[in-house]
Amino acid sequence: MGLLSEGNPLSWKETRTLAEHVRQHGIEQFINLYNKLRDRTGDVLKWGDEASALQPRPHQCFPAMMIKVEYIIVKFDDENQRATVSLKSEELLPILQEKENTDPKSMCKINLS
Repeated sequence: MGLLSEGNPLSWKETRTLAEHVRQHGIEQFINLYNKLRDRTGDVLKWGDEASALQPRPHQCFPAMMIKVEYIIVKFDDENQRATVSLKSEELLPILQEKENTDPKSMCKINLS
């Protein structure tokens, strides 16, 4: 999210009236993106990494990205049908980045079809 340069921020009271709408649409957006991307592999994982619309990224495999993505590490408890945010990102991130660190060029081989 960038600096608000146009318009005015909402008051807390105004924000609260929109909370359910934002929550519902956020859930729908997450489900739609999950269904679309659940089989995607080979992405470079970054904690809090963001790729904004058409932002040049010359150090990456793709010169421009048209999506905005943020990653969260989630712990799933299937037995109790519960998901919680993992607080072990500092431990897990080096493991997730191991392939990128050992062979960065292999991370550019992503099938987007």
